[in-house]
Amino acid sequence: MRKTRDVLTCLFGRNLSNRQTALSLGIHHSTVGDYYARFIRSGLPWPLPADMDDSALEACLFPATKAKKQSASTSHIDYADVHAQMQKKGATLMVLHLEWQERAPSGQHLGYSQFCKGYRAWRKSQRISMRRVEIYGETAYVDYSGATINITNPESGEVKSAQVFIGVLGGSSYTYCEVTWTQRIRDWIGSHIRMFAYFGGVPRVIVPDNLKSAVTKANRHSPVINETYQAMCRYYNVTPFPARPYKPKDKSRAEGAVLLAQRRILFVLRSRKFFSLEEANKEIRVLLDRLNHKPFQKREGCRFSQWQEHELPSLQALPATPYEVAEWGKVRAGTDYHVLIDCHYYSVPYQLRGREFEYRMTDKAIDLICKGKTIVLHQRSNKAGESTTLDEHKSPTHRAVQQTDEDALSWAAEVGPNTVEVMRLQLGKGNAHLMGYRITQSMKSLAKTYTPSRLEEACAYALANRITDVPSIRNILSRQLDKLFSPDTSATEDSAAHNVIHENIRGAQYYDHILNSDEEKQSC
Repeated sequence: MRKTRDVLTCLFGRNLSNRQTALSLGIHHSTVGDYYARFIRSGLPWPLPADMDDSALEACLFPATKAKKQSASTSHIDYADVHAQMQKKGATLMVLHLEWQERAPSGQHLGYSQFCKGYRAWRKSQRISMRRVEIYGETAYVDYSGATINITNPESGEVKSAQVFIGVLGGSSYTYCEVTWTQRIRDWIGSHIRMFAYFGGVPRVIVPDNLKSAVTKANRHSPVINETYQAMCRYYNVTPFPARPYKPKDKSRAEGAVLLAQRRILFVLRSRKFFSLEEANKEIRVLLDRLNHKPFQKREGCRFSQWQEHELPSLQALPATPYEVAEWGKVRAGTDYHVLIDCHYYSVPYQLRGREFEYRMTDKAIDLICKGKTIVLHQRSNKAGESTTLDEHKSPTHRAVQQTDEDALSWAAEVGPNTVEVMRLQLGKGNAHLMGYRITQSMKSLAKTYTPSRLEEACAYALANRITDVPSIRNILSRQLDKLFSPDTSATEDSAAHNVIHENIRGAQYYDHILNSDEEKQSC
C-alpha cells in the first residue's frame, strides 16, 4: 500500500524536504516528488478533510489507475450466470467464452485469458468462510487416510495393505491413529472403541465422512446412519453428525490430522517392513505420542497439554465396560419362519412368520428383536446355506412330521415292549425321516382303533411269526388273531359259550346222549 498520507504529513505537517522525507519513510525521493506534484494538481486542502479515508485520497491522487482497475470491459459480463453454467456437466470456460463473444455488442472484445481472469476474480469476491469455534469436549472428527501401510505375511511373503484410521478432538486437536485391515463396519467400530479409550472419555458429537460403514444413504440434510454404527453411538451417548458430501470444510480438523499423520507418521515409517498389525500399531503409537507432545507454533502448549488441561475434564465418562462389537440390521421372516443372516438361516416362532426383525450379530450369538423385545437368542453358526431350527419354534404339524426315531420309540414304550421291538424293526427299514413319520402315524392309528393292549398282543403274535410290516399287523388285528395268545380272552369266550342256551345250539351233552344211544342199540 502506498504511503501517500505519511508523505504529505512529512512535507506539509513537519516541513521536511523531499530527500528528508524519503530518508524518513524509506522510499525514493523521486516518489516523494511525484506524490507532491499529484497533491498540488488535485487541489486538495491541507490539512486533509477529517472524513477523507485512504481510499478516497488514492482516488483523488491516482484517478487513471483507479479507472483502469474498474475497466468497463468486464463489468457487463454476468459472471453469476457463467458460474451457474459451470455447474452443469460438460461445461468449460472456453465454450462459455465463445458463446459470450457471439452475443457481445459490436465493438466489445475480451480475450479468453481475460475472461477467465475476470471469472476467477468474481469467484474470489464471492467466497466467504466462517471461522469454526471449537468447544472442549464437544466434537471429535474421524476419517481414513488415503495412504496405507503394507503388512507382509512372514510365512508366504504376501504383502497386504492396511487402512489408516485417524481421529482428532476438536478443542485440543489431540490425535489418535491406528491401522486396521479394512474400512468395514467391524474394523470401523473397533477403531472408535479404542479411540475413546485413548481419549479417556467420549465427546458429545462425532463427525465422520460418508463411508458406508457410517452412512447408509448420504444426504445433505437428513443422512441415514448405519444401524450398527448408530447402536455403537447410542451405547456411548454420542451423536453422529456426518459431514456433507463434497464439503471437506465440515471436517477440516480431520483433514488436517490426516495431513499431519501422513507427514509425521506414515512418511517416517515408509521404509519400515511390518509383519503384523500389532507391530505396526506399536510403532505408530510411539510416533503418535511424539506428535501429540510437539509444541504448537502459534499458541502455547501442545496437543497433550491442551487435552490434559481442558479437553479431558470436559469429555463424557467412558462406560464401565467397552462396547461389544456387533452388527445390526433388519430382516424379514419367510413363510418357513426362518430369517437369513450372513448366509445362514435362523428360526423364529412360527406365529411370527412374515414379521420384520432387527438383529444384533456378535462373534458368538444372533439376537433377534421384534418391536424392541428380544424374541430369541441363537448361537451364531458359520455354516453357509444351512439352518438352525429350535423345536419350540415349529408348528405342531411340522413338529410331528419332523419327529425323530427316538420320539417314535418313546411313544412305543408307552404301549409295550413288543411294540417297541416291532417299531424298531420297521424304522430300520426306512431310508428317510418322512418314512419313519408315516410308520409311526400308522402304528398310532392302530392303537387308537384297536386299543393299545390289543396292538401289543398283535405285535407279540407278529414277532412270533416273523411279521414286521404294518399291513400284516392290521390284518392280525382285523381277524382277531391276536386273541389266540390271550388266555384270559379264551376263558371268557368258553364261559360265555357255556352260558348261552338256545334250541338250535347243540352242545357236548347232546352229542354224548347220541353216542350213548348208539352204544345201547348195538348191545341189544
